[in-house]
Amino acid sequence: MSNILSQVSYQVFLYCVFIFFIIASVFSFVVGVGLAMRNPVMLRFFDFMNRGFSTRRLVAPLFKPHFVEPVLLRHSTPLGIVIIVGAVASLFLLWEVDAGVYQPVFHGYFVQEEAEILASYTKSFLLVGNGLCIAVGLMALFSPQWLTRIESYTDKWYTLRKQTRPLTRKHLDVDKWVLEHPTVSGVTLSLMSLVLGVSMFAWF
Repeated sequence: MSNILSQVSYQVFLYCVFIFFIIASVFSFVVGVGLAMRNPVMLRFFDFMNRGFSTRRLVAPLFKPHFVEPVLLRHSTPLGIVIIVGAVASLFLLWEVDAGVYQPVFHGYFVQEEAEILASYTKSFLLVGNGLCIAVGLMALFSPQWLTRIESYTDKWYTLRKQTRPLTRKHLDVDKWVLEHPTVSGVTLSLMSLVLGVSMFAWF
């Protein structure tokens, strides 16, 4: 049954790909003809499509650090109790769980022996993680100043805004060349779109 469904889905996927390329070739052909004839409407449309929209202002709050530790450490006692109770409960539940329950996560990507090893590592990782949570809870209860010192080293913020800034800039060299030579660009685009559309229609 799954084999039949996979074959059907593959055929549907190919059908959608052919339809997409046929529609794209028709659209490109119309744009190419409009550029070759230097149609004012097409030139304005081309200029409109080259407008850039940056999301840097919208996502800027996501790149700013928001430290909640000072507020939480004002109530270090209930915070430590909650962390310890949650970690101890998790340890109790995880200790009784066999590592084999994690194997289905790795099946299909690894062989049986590797899946067993990764499942065992997963359980160990969760146990160690909850043990560290208990240590954090104890520090919040009895030594919040040490917890603050540790967080001063771990709460470092790294942002990629400077590295990704060139990605938000418009690069219109090709577009400027097209607008400076609309006849050549339009004829070339129309011919390429015509070849693509005819070939896709023939295969379809």
